[in-house]
Amino acid sequence: MRGCVQQSRGELVVGWLVALAATAVYVLTADRSVSWWDCGEFITVSNGLYVGHPPGAPLYQLVAHLFCLMAPNPGQIAFCCNLLSAICAGMTAMVLFRTVVEVERQRDGAATWHVLAGAATGALCYAFCHTAWFSAVESEVYSLAMLLCSFTVWTALRWRRLGDRRRLWLAALLLGMGVCVHLMTLLAAPAVLLAMASRRPKHSLPPRIDKPVATAAIALMLFVVGLSPYAAVPLMARANPPVNEGNPATVGALRRYLAREQYEKAPLYPRMWRNREGDREREAEWSGGGNGLWANTRYCVSYQLGYMYGRYLLDNYFGRRRDDNSLRLYLLPLLVAAWGLLAGRRGMGWWPTTAGVLFLFGGPLLNLYLNHPCYEPRERDYAYVLSFYAVAIWIGTGATDLLLRTRRWRAAPRTATAALLLAMPLLMAAANWQDHDRHNRHAVHDIALNHLQSCDYGAILFTYGDNDTFPLWELHYAEGLRPDMQIFNINLMGYHAFADTLRGNVSGRPVYFTQYARDRLEPLFRGRLQLEGYCWRLMPGPCPTVGVEAFGRHIEQGMVWHNYSGEWQDNVTRSMLDIYRTNLALYSEAVQGNQ
Repeated sequence: MRGCVQQSRGELVVGWLVALAATAVYVLTADRSVSWWDCGEFITVSNGLYVGHPPGAPLYQLVAHLFCLMAPNPGQIAFCCNLLSAICAGMTAMVLFRTVVEVERQRDGAATWHVLAGAATGALCYAFCHTAWFSAVESEVYSLAMLLCSFTVWTALRWRRLGDRRRLWLAALLLGMGVCVHLMTLLAAPAVLLAMASRRPKHSLPPRIDKPVATAAIALMLFVVGLSPYAAVPLMARANPPVNEGNPATVGALRRYLAREQYEKAPLYPRMWRNREGDREREAEWSGGGNGLWANTRYCVSYQLGYMYGRYLLDNYFGRRRDDNSLRLYLLPLLVAAWGLLAGRRGMGWWPTTAGVLFLFGGPLLNLYLNHPCYEPRERDYAYVLSFYAVAIWIGTGATDLLLRTRRWRAAPRTATAALLLAMPLLMAAANWQDHDRHNRHAVHDIALNHLQSCDYGAILFTYGDNDTFPLWELHYAEGLRPDMQIFNINLMGYHAFADTLRGNVSGRPVYFTQYARDRLEPLFRGRLQLEGYCWRLMPGPCPTVGVEAFGRHIEQGMVWHNYSGEWQDNVTRSMLDIYRTNLALYSEAVQGNQ
């Protein structure tokens, strides 16, 4: 009994050390302000309890709102919200460690130091892989979703060894809560069910479920209870907040909101389904031309499964190609994962089947369901993080098996093998640090601020895309900057509402467009858009001929940049200023042409 207690304490201590190490790295490298894409939106809707894009993430919003309240001043709201992701990702690494230990305990019945070291290796390899680290340093839902997924799998494994139907009820509750963060948590359900139904370890008796009908009914009830945060969505919509995407204030609107009806739906077949300008030419690069079964199959294997999944898997555990064409990870994590898969099949055949289901549903099968068009506007590796989590489990079991085998080796090769395995997470951390260290990167914040500062007092600013809208929302609504302005996203409000807003501007407030919005609307206002700073101002008539010196006043009156140190940051600053100067030069040429 005393040995079991000591082993349990060792597992507890090492697990918390893994969590603290991962969380410390994430906090040190976390973005101090807003990031690109949905991060600005999540910070905005979490801080103000507004309504974000369908199908919403109400549980994430409520938890992130608590972190926003801890900000000492409005300028720290984004960083405090980023800390939620850092803490959740660090806790996920600990749960992965406990999962590998549980797997090994069900195989051998003991958690020796070899098991603890191997499990820590797998957990830290996941913590320092590209996809997990990227989401851990910004305000996104994936770190919290992965924490709930990992906790659900670990809970099912604990029930498998120890019984007690309360663990099944907890797993059902966690799945429901996960849906309120991101729908990908449902991908863990098949692996959980298979782990519960598969062959038990030889040394333990199968757990018994007393009163299975009642147990299942309570589990279903708890799953529904886990969905209860969605009750807050129509309440927030009825408050008519400034950000109210989809306005799910009624039952019908809520149904459409949850069903994501506003988004384009991809069929399972054909694989080349989208019909936008340039799609056929891009698809032909991967399919070889044509649109038959063979062309669709070739496109699916080469582009979707290869480029849009296999490439991400290699990015995480083989190495990401850099400017100097180096990879830095040298295939070692994937080799250990393959060893863990093979070692598991020999010693505990049920577990690789469960982990394999987690891998398949979170990776290749999800890829087939998503049916990626050619090309995506951004990298989509975050969608497959559950599959990369399964690979990290195999890394943990592989490292454990190798460490156990070294007990029969001589001292020198045993020490060298142990040192190499334990150094593998450090190698990944060193290789990925520069790419993921955002603590001194403020370009997104500064670009958004300079857009706001480009507009005169009381302006109406029209945006179009995610990256020229959400960072501006965060500064405007969360940090309270430029309260005199109004920001409207044309793509979200619709062109009819956009036209009505222009017609209703009876007070003659200054009207501005971001560059992205101007590119799409310039034919409607040809000759009436004047570049001021980073935005284009709508003039009442043809733009007057003005000198370039007068035109560039915003670079001195309000446009600011953080003081960067280091070559990378200096290049970013210069590139952003070059964009401004390029726009200024184009405007100067247009003025001279009109003369």
